[in-house]
Amino acid sequence: MSDLFDRSYTCSICGNEFTSKQVKTSAVRAKERKKDFHTIFSGENPTHYGVICCPNCGFTQFENDFKKELSAKCKTTIQNTVTKNWKSQDFTGQRDLQTAIKIHLIALVNYTVMQANQATMAKLLLRLAWFYDEMGNEIDNKKYTQLALDAFIKSYEVEKQDDEEGKELEVIYLIGELNRQLGNYKEAIRWYEMVVRHEFAFKNRLIKTYAKDQWALAAEQYNASK
Repeated sequence: MSDLFDRSYTCSICGNEFTSKQVKTSAVRAKERKKDFHTIFSGENPTHYGVICCPNCGFTQFENDFKKELSAKCKTTIQNTVTKNWKSQDFTGQRDLQTAIKIHLIALVNYTVMQANQATMAKLLLRLAWFYDEMGNEIDNKKYTQLALDAFIKSYEVEKQDDEEGKELEVIYLIGELNRQLGNYKEAIRWYEMVVRHEFAFKNRLIKTYAKDQWALAAEQYNASK
């Protein structure tokens, strides 16, 4: 029996009705969760199916965004940029790692021309960094880790976070963790400390614990790099 099923969608840009594969909840089997929230799965990876692409016009977004109604301005922007240059491609079936990267890169184009908020851009860029990590591509992993870090910093500086859901805490933590991955150990320690001392740290003890653990690791790495 397949771990995938068909879910129906209607494109907000061209009105095309189509189905796209998703992973059954019962089939999701997490094997490892890394400290940047990158989850490794046994079997199908639901993160590979996180964005939806209309095969007719190329409109591509995270599933929740794909279902939302768009403004007339956004529709026109997509039509005049993405759709105008779209060559029919179908991402509605099973997705391997290469396919997941390709569709997320298409989503990156869509969100860029729509001038999406930095939080959304950071989420997408981080996923691309994860995928290149899975592939063992260190150059592109580092590239997208840096891009994700830059977007998270911009989001933290200019966009209001939803503190009730602990989003700000997660963003601060990820800024620390991505800095550590890139070898910026002193900067990573500064952000980890912000997590531990944050007024909302009590709301997310897991993130606080992660920050303490990674703070210690970053300190070791910093001392070893001297």
